[in-house]
Amino acid sequence: MVAHTPTLFASVALVATIMAFCLILVAQYNQRDGVLTTGVGLLAHAAAYVCYTLYGHGPLWLTYGAANTLLSIALGYYAISIFRIRDLTVPWLRVFSLPLVMLVSMALLIDTLELRMLAASLVLILQCLLIVCLAYRYSEPGGRAQVLLIIGGSISLIGLGMRVVAILLGGAAEMQYNVSNLTQTISVSIGTATVMMYSLGLVLLSKERSESKLQHMAHRDVLTGMLNRRAILERFSDELERAYLTRASLAVAMIDIDHFKQINDIHGHLVGDSVLVHCAQHLKKRLRHADIIGRYGGEEFLVLLPSTDAEGALAVLDALRMSLARAPAVVDGLSIPVCFSAGVWCGTPEPGDSTANLIARADVALYEAKASGRNTVRLAPAAAQASEGYARDSVQAPG
Repeated sequence: MVAHTPTLFASVALVATIMAFCLILVAQYNQRDGVLTTGVGLLAHAAAYVCYTLYGHGPLWLTYGAANTLLSIALGYYAISIFRIRDLTVPWLRVFSLPLVMLVSMALLIDTLELRMLAASLVLILQCLLIVCLAYRYSEPGGRAQVLLIIGGSISLIGLGMRVVAILLGGAAEMQYNVSNLTQTISVSIGTATVMMYSLGLVLLSKERSESKLQHMAHRDVLTGMLNRRAILERFSDELERAYLTRASLAVAMIDIDHFKQINDIHGHLVGDSVLVHCAQHLKKRLRHADIIGRYGGEEFLVLLPSTDAEGALAVLDALRMSLARAPAVVDGLSIPVCFSAGVWCGTPEPGDSTANLIARADVALYEAKASGRNTVRLAPAAAQASEGYARDSVQAPG
């Protein structure tokens, strides 16, 4: 069915305008999540299609030159939104170099039908390709927003490709904005789909990014940036179940920074926080890739060493202990020596084992290490039973 082309342009302009005002209104509450730039892009998109509706009734510089430049600016803002949503530095100059190319091309080629149409289409094709590439590269792991953006960009490329083919085959006159035919109807109708997909895709990308940030914050210790108590216990539960099912060895270590209270008492809590961050970063960087560490509480860290026997666990922990002892924390020009004591439980989990009792066994070994003079590592006997006095609150692992 052939539709009236100016009416199609007006329909796209109306849809883009409504969505633009909705996004700009919502963006007033948070102007850093990419929604505002998406709304600005939609306004430019709507303005471009309003100009298209006037084709044949107004000057070419407005109905073609300004219209395509506005559409190019809209696509530029969509690309900028992806950078804003991902909290990346926005390359304004590089992104808007293409709208600048569009402006110059329209100014130079406005009186040449085929050349101006080809130039406009090619610039828009490059911008759609840029959006597709950015959506693919900066999508959230497991997210769905990139699907909408990639489909929207691909549909735009199809519509623009149809125009290019028609122009190259000598049908430029049939692709003018005041002409109604089947190819024109399909090409322009695609504009409605792309407006909706770009805007919804960017809003969904912003939502997924916010959810990812919240999830990250919920699982990370505010001071050290490593896994917090809740998250490390969840990982412990998973590793315990995996080790039980596969009959693999698992090592669990409780690390406590020696004399940390004295550091706080002598230098103050701000310096103590800096020392704790130093220790956390040092330990995290020197653990093996498969190992897991989290802040258990205060100056204590819980370390999980999957598929590690007792000899390997002692070697890893002792290497960490010696490494930290040789790397004092430097805070405001002051060098503060640090060391830790550690208790390690290692074995193949049995049906009655839980995160609570394994931590308790490692805790008993930790207190033995402290009682023996600190700055040392002690291994809990395989059959040792932790006393109730040392038990900590924890998450029960499946038995």
